[in-house]
Amino acid sequence: MELVNGKGQFELPAEAFGLFDLLWPRPDLLVLGVGKRNLPLSPQTRRRVADLGIRVEVLDTRNAAAQFNLLATERGVSEIAAALIPIGWREGVGAENGGG
Repeated sequence: MELVNGKGQFELPAEAFGLFDLLWPRPDLLVLGVGKRNLPLSPQTRRRVADLGIRVEVLDTRNAAAQFNLLATERGVSEIAAALIPIGWREGVGAENGGG
């Protein structure tokens, strides 16, 4: 699965949001950590999150983790969710590609 589209935008497939179909109430905010460097979120992914009624904040993973911890402490974990891509993640490397 490629997470960076041809325009250099972070893009998640629709099935990546399946968990939110099971959650109720849904979190108000999704803090999305996109790896070592911040990337813009693709319009399609931003629309999918908005269609779920969730706001999204996109940051590099290190800052996203810190932001999640701060907001979860202030507002509670029922209102905030985080999806964090590992800092060492590289496109095209991983379990589906032989791990190398």
